[in-house]
Amino acid sequence: MDYCEAINKLPGSNENGLYGKNCLKTWDMTDEEIISVARGACALKALRDNNISPKIFDSGIAVSMFTKKDSGMELAYASGCDLLGLTIIEKDRKLVNSNINETAAMASYMADSIGICESDFIEKSSRYIKRISDSVEESQKNGVINEKPFVLNLGSDEDSPVQTISDLQYMASRFGGIENLKGKKIAVTWAYSPDGTRSLAVPQGLLSLVTRFGMNVVFAAPEGMDLMPGAIEKAEQNSKDSGGSFKKVSTMEEAFADAEIVVPVNWAPFSFLEKRTELSAANLGTYIDLLEHELRENNKEFIDWEVTEAMMEKTKDGKALLLHSLPVDVTDITCIRGEMTAQVYGANLTSLLSEAGLRPYVIAAMIILAKSEDPKAAFKTIAERAMRRYF
Repeated sequence: MDYCEAINKLPGSNENGLYGKNCLKTWDMTDEEIISVARGACALKALRDNNISPKIFDSGIAVSMFTKKDSGMELAYASGCDLLGLTIIEKDRKLVNSNINETAAMASYMADSIGICESDFIEKSSRYIKRISDSVEESQKNGVINEKPFVLNLGSDEDSPVQTISDLQYMASRFGGIENLKGKKIAVTWAYSPDGTRSLAVPQGLLSLVTRFGMNVVFAAPEGMDLMPGAIEKAEQNSKDSGGSFKKVSTMEEAFADAEIVVPVNWAPFSFLEKRTELSAANLGTYIDLLEHELRENNKEFIDWEVTEAMMEKTKDGKALLLHSLPVDVTDITCIRGEMTAQVYGANLTSLLSEAGLRPYVIAAMIILAKSEDPKAAFKTIAERAMRRYF
């Protein structure tokens, strides 16, 4: 899709439901809003590919708050904001409860975007991001700041909107549009990792998202690798509403059979994350270490949940699209045994990197849609100006 075609499909004046809003969870967004973000990302990528600068801010900052290092998402946020002309300001330390209102207000001065990644503690991380969002809105309401910055969830305990919308757009680009994803079989499965303590935001967020677009979703995880209460029920209801299907199976082999898209990813079970949160609240760090060690030892029982060449052969024509949020634990490269073999990783590396490469564009599209009442006009101005990014 060229940028003119993508721009013409964007919402115009009084059609942009994301104007003035924040992005904390995809399930707070309508299907049309999600599609608008995906199309905006597509337009931005096409503009850059044609050496047209989409820089729309003459000044302004984008505040980056990561309580745990995530180099991939940090770089994506920095790249997406720079694409629009914003200067990144990093704030690594988590805001303490007593001064969230104060610091959120100060972070908002001259800011157009605040990106937050906080995923360590179940049911607390999302509340933390929501509290910052509420504090920013209160500052604007009270006249402390003239213009409210866009608050973006870059990864929480519940959802990872940038990652999952990037995945949706990447699938759409491979199958000729989001509308063509309807009826496609996608396998979302747990995969073994020696780490084993990752957030369940990506698989949970992805299940919630793809079931809204009529896909035939198969979910596979070992016994005990539970998601948040209600996550499976949400996916099942979304599938019914969209005309797709949702099925839960007990093996990776069954999930991969005839799948057109496969998403193998490791996550820690909800029960573990809940217990770790309780121990953290009680300042029992030693017990957290013991709990994590126990989880890793128990996970070894499922070490065969690994994507091999033989596993990929079970997919449709043996050519399924492989997705992963990155970084991947790769057998014999990053660890002794991981989520996929070196052969599978090598064969799919270009595609995996292209998938990750959409995240900056999704972030930039979200910012434009949140800041512009008429995004179609904003994008047309960029295209008509045709300012070369380099000469």
